[in-house]
Amino acid sequence: MNRRSFVTTSLALSSAAAALPESAPGRDALRCGADGLFRILSISDLHYTPRIDTHGIALAERLIDTEKPNLVVVNGDCLSGKDSQSEAELRTSIGYVAAAMEKKQVPWAVTFGNHDQEHFPKTQIGKDAVLAMYSAYPHNLNAGYRQGLHGAGNKHLLIWNAAGTQPVYCVWLLDSNDYFQDGKNRPYDWIHTDQILWYYQTSVELEKQHGAKIPGLMFFHIPLCEFNEMVNHAKIIGTRQEHESPSPINSGLFAALLDRGDVRGVYCGHDHVNNYMGRWRGIELGYDGSLGHYTYPHVEPDDPSNLHVRGGRVFEITQGAPARHKTWMRFKDGSKNWESLSDAFTRDHVKD
Repeated sequence: MNRRSFVTTSLALSSAAAALPESAPGRDALRCGADGLFRILSISDLHYTPRIDTHGIALAERLIDTEKPNLVVVNGDCLSGKDSQSEAELRTSIGYVAAAMEKKQVPWAVTFGNHDQEHFPKTQIGKDAVLAMYSAYPHNLNAGYRQGLHGAGNKHLLIWNAAGTQPVYCVWLLDSNDYFQDGKNRPYDWIHTDQILWYYQTSVELEKQHGAKIPGLMFFHIPLCEFNEMVNHAKIIGTRQEHESPSPINSGLFAALLDRGDVRGVYCGHDHVNNYMGRWRGIELGYDGSLGHYTYPHVEPDDPSNLHVRGGRVFEITQGAPARHKTWMRFKDGSKNWESLSDAFTRDHVKD
């Protein structure tokens, strides 16, 4: 390549990169590295309160140092909301959620779990205002979410190739809401029809805009009913130490994902001592474990049982035609489970 061609190509790439849509207002687009890789770390069930969880924050920092993610998703129950009795206490708790990512200067975003808003009877601070608190942190990407839907924070984030010319993956963040009143009972809420329509229509628009369906990973807190179907009929990799706790209402999100055929994996928190993944009707369903040390399993922070229970799930996306991802759990003891050791064995083991 002669100098003129090199300069022309460089300028074209720079122009393409400059034109990329922001991941959030004032935040750079998310892009694969020069090696074509992009890593996501998903952690959940921090259950932070105004009383600092030094062990949880230290674990988040250690996971970031080990896996070097390009994005961290805090996948619900970021807070034990009822322990924040005032705006000041709420801001303190949110500050602890932000601490590890802001210290390490890693882009991050949250989804809401069923416990996050339990401060509301005392604080009267709604979800949009809470997200504004999160969004004020320099590396947070929650701003710019779709307004007017059930819950808050429903959003998609595009991950672009290293050259900045094509999106290779889409990260979907949904609010699985909290509870609904059913007679005398208050079971878990569901992902509502307007949220599903927003996903479906946005997915169609992205395909039209970029000429192909964009593979995706979807994150929300409360698992779907289909998790139960999977564990009863298919193989899983990882630990299942409690029954799944989905909403009793099947809202049809999984059917919409099957119809569109772009989301390759759905990952949740909620059930703290589950960290498995499997495949059901062609879609990965899994958990990201738990991170906080002041929630169940209720053992002291230095108890050895924490070493292979608490941690986070990693997703490594490789750009290509098509782009692909693989996933594994990274635990407090520094180990990772054998999902990552053999792609062929994993594919064989989790056939549905």
